[in-house]
Amino acid sequence: SHELQTPLAVLKNKLDILLQSSDLTERQYHIAEEMNKALIRSSRINKNLLLLAKIENSQFDNSELIGFDTLVAQTMEGLQEHFKEKSISVGSDISSDVEIKGNSGLTEALINNLIINAIRHTASGGAIRVSLSKSGFEIRNSGEQTLNTDLLFKRFSRMSADNSGSGLGLSIVQEICKLHGWQVTYNFENNEHIFKVIF
Repeated sequence: SHELQTPLAVLKNKLDILLQSSDLTERQYHIAEEMNKALIRSSRINKNLLLLAKIENSQFDNSELIGFDTLVAQTMEGLQEHFKEKSISVGSDISSDVEIKGNSGLTEALINNLIINAIRHTASGGAIRVSLSKSGFEIRNSGEQTLNTDLLFKRFSRMSADNSGSGLGLSIVQEICKLHGWQVTYNFENNEHIFKVIF
């Protein structure tokens, strides 16, 4: 993964130059645009694989005191456009002053991955509810049927036809939880997917 970073960056750079060229036909532009999308996805998969390798090799300090509630609020704020895009109603019950010992960068990635996962698997006009207490962090989103729990945290497994993800988000969530000594669970009840991180 590390060795792939440079050639991917070079390709992206060359493609950006090509896309800015004024003498491309419309068909050539569309082909280059499709290549660009595939390249962005490859880069994201590569970055996620690198992140997984670093977590597995314990290359992160997880002894800082994190304001978990602050990170949740910041992430929710940053994802407002995504909620609006799908007309998702969002509810939250966030306890204040929830401080956890860990790594803030990884904790932010965990929160982000879980909320984006919920957005991706919520139909337009659906609902998401985010809760945080001293004992854990929970995300509920409306859904039709239970997800396959055997594949849920497996790398590169997809739970929907939505191809925009890397198939690594929940694997990363699980590894971050292992590193911090937390537990991540999934349940489906009353037409809701429920992901819970227990501190």
